[in-house]
Amino acid sequence: MRLKGIHHVSAFTANAQNNFYFYTKTLGMRLIKKTVNQDDVSVYHLFYGDGIRSI
Repeated sequence: MRLKGIHHVSAFTANAQNNFYFYTKTLGMRLIKKTVNQDDVSVYHLFYGDGIRSI
C-alpha cells in the first residue's frame, strides 16, 4: 500500500491559535471545521484537510 497524503486530522485543543498556526503554516493543511468539545466547552475540536480532498 502506498500512502499519497493525509486525508484529514482532527484535534482537541485549548489553544486554538497555536494549533491553527501549526497545522496551517507548518504542515500546510487547511481548517475545514471548528466546533466546541461537548465534554469540555473550554476546548475546541478542529478539523484540518490536506488541501486536496474534503471530509
